[in-house]
Amino acid sequence: MPPQPTPQHDGKILLVADKGLQTGDRMTPEQVDQKVQDFYTAIGGAPFFTALTNRFYELVAQDDVLRPLFAVTDWTKHAQRLADHYIRMYGDNDLTAAWEPGLHQAHCHFLITREQRLRWLELMGRAGDDLDAAQPEFGEFMTIMKVASGEMMAASRGAALARGERFHWDGTPR
Repeated sequence: MPPQPTPQHDGKILLVADKGLQTGDRMTPEQVDQKVQDFYTAIGGAPFFTALTNRFYELVAQDDVLRPLFAVTDWTKHAQRLADHYIRMYGDNDLTAAWEPGLHQAHCHFLITREQRLRWLELMGRAGDDLDAAQPEFGEFMTIMKVASGEMMAASRGAALARGERFHWDGTPR
């Protein structure tokens, strides 16, 4: 059987994990859109992402590892900004929001260490657990957050190198 042509997409990549991270390159744009909408509905939509980010930043406010990263400790504002980001990506089905320059720039003013990345994932997971987040959707979401947090850590490290900073493999200063 000859290989099937790959459908052309408008730059979207399926950011919903389904049995592991998968791209949407073997799906039609309509199938990608439906998958994202199904995920958003099943996880709880805007109310879930608002509650998740509120609980997450409640935990961050009490955390000695992550709290120092924030120059401004308006936790409500941080929570709303992150909720809006998730709602834009999944609710508005604008998956290109994952690569917004401002998102990366916000993580380039400091060096994110391995410990901080792992704590971010731990607290996000705890926030979801505290809310009894829908499964398997929240597990899929956390798979995506593992990738996204790695990208933010890489962006922060690239910026640190550009500033002349040097650090060990785990991001701790030399």
